[in-house]
Amino acid sequence: MKPEPIYKTIGEVVRSLRRRADKAQEALASQLGISRATLANIETGRQRILVHQLYAIAQALDVRLMDLLPSPRDVVSPENWTTLSFDGDLNTEQKKQVAHLIGQVETAAPRHTERANAKGPATHRNARSSRTKTAR
Repeated sequence: MKPEPIYKTIGEVVRSLRRRADKAQEALASQLGISRATLANIETGRQRILVHQLYAIAQALDVRLMDLLPSPRDVVSPENWTTLSFDGDLNTEQKKQVAHLIGQVETAAPRHTERANAKGPATHRNARSSRTKTAR
């Protein structure tokens, strides 16, 4: 099973901050009350990190919780779209095509316009009532 991009990205951040703090996996895992293998799986994105573990890691590494979390733009960026999970078997080219379509949808400006025409609903009601009278 391929890791989901968000967990892989968080894991990479955890590994980077752990190394910057010059802590071994075994030492940090012991401080967190988890096994070294669990921490290794978190760092590679193979295991989903739990919220309470995020808080514990932030405290153990003396960083803010937000320092562990990537921005949404980092996780859902065009570079990561080809790593998203797709149902079925898609090759890399097909994934890129889907990612291109997603990008077009994401960047399209919303076209919601409010109608200031107060006659809209009344006209609709009149049309409905005239259909009812015709049917009688």
